[in-house]
Amino acid sequence: MLHPSAVVTRAAVREWPEHAWDNALHDAVAAGTLHAAEADFARRLPMARRATFVAGREALRSALGQLPDRGDGDSYRDFAILRTARGAPQLPSHVTGSVTHKDTLAMAAVAPRGTSLQHVGIDLERRPVERDLQSRSIARKILTAREFAYVQQWGEDTIEGRERILLHFALKEAVYKAIDPYVERYVGFTEVELEFTDERPRVTLHLPETSVAEVRIEAGWALEERWIVAWAGSHR
Repeated sequence: MLHPSAVVTRAAVREWPEHAWDNALHDAVAAGTLHAAEADFARRLPMARRATFVAGREALRSALGQLPDRGDGDSYRDFAILRTARGAPQLPSHVTGSVTHKDTLAMAAVAPRGTSLQHVGIDLERRPVERDLQSRSIARKILTAREFAYVQQWGEDTIEGRERILLHFALKEAVYKAIDPYVERYVGFTEVELEFTDERPRVTLHLPETSVAEVRIEAGWALEERWIVAWAGSHR
């Protein structure tokens, strides 16, 4: 579980022909699954990115709608989820959230920011299949020496080994999203190290920024039939 207060939802990534996009966006706004400002933003995106943006916003909006009512009259329905300067979802200040997509699926996670939990990250990767073994392993690009030694017990060129490598990749992506508001820069793969000692990985940050000196990271994952779902939360 990402966090007891978190909500995780998913939405299908749907593709429409160019001539059908205006009607599709209009229908989504009418149905309340998309804000009008989000639809306008989507229209300005290249076709290659439009479907994933819409699916991500539909998942985020669904997740926001499931958060407990704050009782102050604010309505998430009237809030347009656009983008921050760093490309993350622009959410109300009292909410943290993250979105990810892969192939035909988008997922979103949101949670109230509390006295401990500050930011969340989520990542989605497709589980490897036999044909993926024909591609070169990414292990040496993303793993520290300790992580690489750990993965070798399965072997780089087995399904099990590739899945462990992808699990590291997904967890690191989720951690990057959870710490980006602190560092506001690209974080290299070896600047985050994972150690699998129990059910949840231990996360060590090898970062020079003092802004993360007191940040504690929790991370976890789930394996579904086709997907690796990884999540992380930053606490302080």
